[in-house]
Amino acid sequence: MTTTKDKALRTTTKAVLIDISGTLHIGQDAIPGAIDACRKLFQQQREQKQRNNLQVLFLTNTSKVSSVTLLRQLRGMGFDKSAIPHDGDDDYDTIIMTSVGATRRYLLQHNLRPLCLVEDELLDTDFEGVDTTESDPNCVLVGLAPSKFNYDKLNEAFRLLSRLKEESSTRHDKDSDDGKPPLLVAIHRATYYRDADHLLSLGPGGFVSLLEQTCGVTAHVVGKPSRNFYYAALSSLGADAVDPSQAVMVGDDVVGDIKGALDAGLGGAILVKTGKYVCGDELGRKTGGVVQTLTVDSIVEAVEYICTSFE
Repeated sequence: MTTTKDKALRTTTKAVLIDISGTLHIGQDAIPGAIDACRKLFQQQREQKQRNNLQVLFLTNTSKVSSVTLLRQLRGMGFDKSAIPHDGDDDYDTIIMTSVGATRRYLLQHNLRPLCLVEDELLDTDFEGVDTTESDPNCVLVGLAPSKFNYDKLNEAFRLLSRLKEESSTRHDKDSDDGKPPLLVAIHRATYYRDADHLLSLGPGGFVSLLEQTCGVTAHVVGKPSRNFYYAALSSLGADAVDPSQAVMVGDDVVGDIKGALDAGLGGAILVKTGKYVCGDELGRKTGGVVQTLTVDSIVEAVEYICTSFE
């Protein structure tokens, strides 16, 4: 059944934001049909180029591997340049915008020197210019870091946050908190994800909540579902940037992809029943009643729906 909202989306879509993990692939396995679906979408983009009617950007919270590794993994699964058109070894934000890249920019902007609960590979490749030596940290940074989620490292983060909070309270009046940089920064706070073995695994969200509750602080979340992350994604389209109401998000996460996109004012959000999707997600119980524009089996049907709007 086609609703009024569906019809409006079909006639106004000028940008498509697509989640990666769980939407294009699970572990090292491409979602069936996802490669051809991406090729079809970019073919549609080329056909619409003269009218500047369609922009495509992959938008991911992946924070376990670097951007270089992520693209290499996608290439290994079969997502060649016709499916994910990118040349060169840098400027990944032109086609893939990561919450890790947005976090790096945020840390630099606020002169933050984090104690890192982040995998070492990311620190070596994706945090250029950020002081990650941990010699004089002024915040804690949390990503998806299975190797760092142990008692000793979490306790180190707890002790640092407790000390920083106490020092901050002695330097500032309690009424001046709004101007302070955050003590706890989360690349994202997804509670779980679909792992390489196709089973659900814990995400960083529970560990972020643990530090918030034990230290009495509130994390600044950079990636999805942050509205600013969606606004930055649309702004990254440059001269072809579009109004949020003309964009649609495609993803498997009802909180990060669906609620986050709709809260940011995007014109639509398509939920795919792959990746971290579990039965009943589409009912809005996890999102305070916010529901997707459309629910489909996979990225294949999502792309088909989007492309028919240009026919």
